Amino acid sequence: MARPSASRLPRIAATAIAAAGVLAGCNASGADAGEIAPVIVAEAPLTTLAPAPPPAPPTTVPPGRTVEVVLHDAERLAARDGVTVAVSVGGTEVGRLHDDVALLEIPAIVGDVELELTYLTPTGAATEVTWNQTVVENSAHATVIQPWRRPDRSPAWHVLAWSRGADRDRAVAAIDGDSAITVHSPLTWFLDAEGALVGSPDADLIARAHVVGAAVWPAVQGIDADRIHALVTDDAHRRAAVEEIAAASAAARADGVNIDIEGFRNEDAADVSAFIEELAAAVHEWGGVVSYDLVPRSDSWDVIPEELAYWSAAPQRRRIAAAVDLTILMAYDQHNRFRPAGPVASPAWIEETLIYMLRYADPQDIILGLPAYGRIWDPAELDAPRAVSLGHLATLGGRRSPDAEFGIDRVDLDDGRFFWAEHEETSNRIGLAETYGLSGVAIWRLGLDSPALWEAFP
Repeated sequence: MARPSASRLPRIAATAIAAAGVLAGCNASGADAGEIAPVIVAEAPLTTLAPAPPPAPPTTVPPGRTVEVVLHDAERLAARDGVTVAVSVGGTEVGRLHDDVALLEIPAIVGDVELELTYLTPTGAATEVTWNQTVVENSAHATVIQPWRRPDRSPAWHVLAWSRGADRDRAVAAIDGDSAITVHSPLTWFLDAEGALVGSPDADLIARAHVVGAAVWPAVQGIDADRIHALVTDDAHRRAAVEEIAAASAAARADGVNIDIEGFRNEDAADVSAFIEELAAAVHEWGGVVSYDLVPRSDSWDVIPEELAYWSAAPQRRRIAAAVDLTILMAYDQHNRFRPAGPVASPAWIEETLIYMLRYADPQDIILGLPAYGRIWDPAELDAPRAVSLGHLATLGGRRSPDAEFGIDRVDLDDGRFFWAEHEETSNRIGLAETYGLSGVAIWRLGLDSPALWEAFP
């Protein structure tokens, strides 16, 4: 959105000049030549002058102070790679801020001023992220930051691992072994065709994890748009689900709940957000931690094909982030059978989706989701790539070649199939989470993991 710029008003000084003078006259006369005649001097009467008139008022309003507008570090994390924050006054844009230009001077500010702030995409398009900020009278400095942010916090580091029921033995082995996992999140509840819950927490697994100091956040999963619709739009189903998940988790002595409701349509977005808010409030009543699994998005990337774009476009990111304690950004599936062919998660793409999410949540409230798998592609069947563990990729030979587009080496096998060397990327992905000050990483999933993956963890 275009914003007009403020202009500096000229300084005009008004002056008035007053002057007065008194003239004296004389008259001379004589009787004869050579005779000195007496001189009679007539004194002119003194005139009392009126005071000088006051200076005329200025014809223009004098300029006010110059205000320095600075982008807070929390916003600088999100205003990068071409993303900017437009600063406007009275509907007129006066400048833009981003990570390399974090200071803007606005002249001629008088009294309080309302700054109008909007995130812009790299193409200059306005986003939904906008807010106002007041610069009070006599203040010459403003730090631009969204009002909900709480930047001065140290993140707690989590290493979360999801697991399916079929992976229970692997979860038990991870608990009993020397594992880096601090939070286990077994998929616990699912939705039936009517949107009702199916499942219950594994109290034995929870107790076992507690023995070694690990937390457990049982997960509720819904990935079918019709079933999600049935859950969130039916008041009875929604209330029953909230009560059951919160009560059963507390009874099993779980430490929190993970919400994996994804793939809902745009028209259900508000109802999904309401469900998340209600469930989070119920779990918070007994002190549980609530996390939500979010499909990635960026200014240039949405889930494709277009008819499935709601997977990434529908979630109300800020509303959800405000309701839960932690948002898990599922930074994987950049490419799959719908989007051939490429890596599961290239470095630039992961960072792009993270920067996008940082408009909506503080880094301390984000966990970076990482894949424990890669894909092998067959040129003859690009719509059916094979998902394998990163450990399996590490055992394959092949001819490596740099891939400038994705920043990961491509490996071509002798039979014509190919993959990207993502088994070497876990350390870099963990490092990215640390660099941005996130609250940890999450692994999808046990059963696809391997010793090679865990070796990347300190």
